[in-house]
This record gives sequence, C-alpha cells and structure tokens, in this order.
Amino acid sequence: RLFPEVLVRFGMTNPLTRQLLDLFGISAKAPLPVYAHKSFRQLFAEHTPAYGTSTKSVVFFPGCYIEDYDPQTGMDLVMLLERAGYRVIVPRLGCCGVPLIANGFMDEAAEAARVNSAELARLSSADIPILTLCPSCGLMLGQEYGEFFPNLRDARTIAPRMEDACEFLIHLIEQEELRIPSRSDREKLIYHAPCHLRAQGIGKPGLELLRLAGANIEDAQAGCCGISGSYGFKKEKYAVASSVGDELFRTVKESGASCCVSECGTCRLQISHHTGIPAIHPISRLRQLTD
Repeated sequence: RLFPEVLVRFGMTNPLTRQLLDLFGISAKAPLPVYAHKSFRQLFAEHTPAYGTSTKSVVFFPGCYIEDYDPQTGMDLVMLLERAGYRVIVPRLGCCGVPLIANGFMDEAAEAARVNSAELARLSSADIPILTLCPSCGLMLGQEYGEFFPNLRDARTIAPRMEDACEFLIHLIEQEELRIPSRSDREKLIYHAPCHLRAQGIGKPGLELLRLAGANIEDAQAGCCGISGSYGFKKEKYAVASSVGDELFRTVKESGASCCVSECGTCRLQISHHTGIPAIHPISRLRQLTD
C-alpha cells in the first residue's frame, strides 16, 4: 500500500504531476481524493471491539471511498454501532462495481457483482442487516445488481437486507438501543442529498439523524453537485460538472454554514472544492455531537 500511496499523495499536491494526469484525461483542476495513511480495514484490524457480550451483529460494506480515502468515517460508524451493542462484520470484498458500469466495463462489473453478492448473501443468511455509508454502493448492491444482472440469484437475496447506515442508526435511537445526549448545537450546518441517495427513495436519513441529535442544520435543496462519480474528474467534463453544481455551490456559500454534510464522498470533494467550505459525512458529525 505504501508505494501507491506515495504516488497518489505526490500527484495530489504536485502541479507537474497534475499536468501529467491532465494529459491522460484527468483535469488538472479537479479535486482528486488523497489516500489515507491507513485504510479502513487496517484501522478496523487494529481496533479493540467494545460491544461486550452482545450477540447482535451487522455487516458493514465500506466501499472504495471509505476504504481508501475516508477510513475514519467508517470507524465512526463502527464506534456508534458498538456503543449500541452490535458486533460489526467487515467482509473482505472489493468495489461494488459502480465505476466499472459507468465506464462500460460490464464483464468486470458482472464478476464483481457475482463475488460481492455471494459473500454478502452468505453473511446475511441469518437476517443480519447489511449497512453502507456510500449511497452509490447502497443503490448498486440493493437495486442495480438486480437490474443489470437479473440472473444473479444472490443479488435478489441481499437486496432486502441492504440498509443505509444513517437509517439504521435512526431505528436504533427510536428503539433506545443507541442513546444520544439531548443537546442543541449552535454551529450552523448545511446538508446536501446526493443523487444516488434520492434515487433510493428512502428520504434523507442523514439529515433526519443529525436533527435527532440536535444539530442546527439546513437542507440545501439545490440539486446535483455535478461530479457524478468519475464524470467531473474528466478533463472534457470538468466545466460541465462545475456548471451543473452552480446553484448548490451558491446556496452553500450563502447559507452561512461552517460545514457541509453529505453522505457521498465525491459530492463532499466537489462541494469543498467549489465553495472552500469543509464537508463531512453525517455519521462523523453525529459522533462529534455525541462524544
């Protein structure tokens, strides 16, 4: 892991390397993510579980963004789930396949779907929920596997077990399995609902979760950020992606919020890039509010 991490970090900060990437079709202006010092699985392996003797379990599918670029958000979820008495199971699986499908690599995506759904079906056979933090992963695993690969039997098995992590935590709070302190936070936040979350038709659980925790949070309700997965990183699409997000960027800047909250990692990159305002996942903000 060290060698690619060094290369990626160098590429993220060195103008000459960014110009080289530009030659290969990745915009030198685009806000590329940077590898974390340790992956989520490395942090999880070093973590001492704190769920006691409870027999309650959940499966957590971290996805590529949490795994490589934002592992602390994954660990924030683990800590909250363990606080509620849950053992967190993290399968050793790769990408859900969204980037493969978006770029036309259907055979490779089908293989990823086969491997992922088979292992998740095995793990969830005892009615264990499968949680995701990334709306793109959640949409792919819970719905689009069945649409793109209708003959994949295991995809039909795991779909009913899939649940957004914020939605799951709301249920835990309502059932008093997870207790959060009653407070009123004065820091102004603004929330952006990613397109892949809206496509699932489950509302805005990240926004609802933070309101339950007493956050002072506004719903931006200003459309798409424009990044669309890897679309906005491409040299020929950077300007288009930026223009698509104009209304959202203006809303965020004019809101007076000190931080933007969104479930999607690339949305957070795009928003911070165009507004200068930091952006985090609702789960991480919840942990800040409750610790």
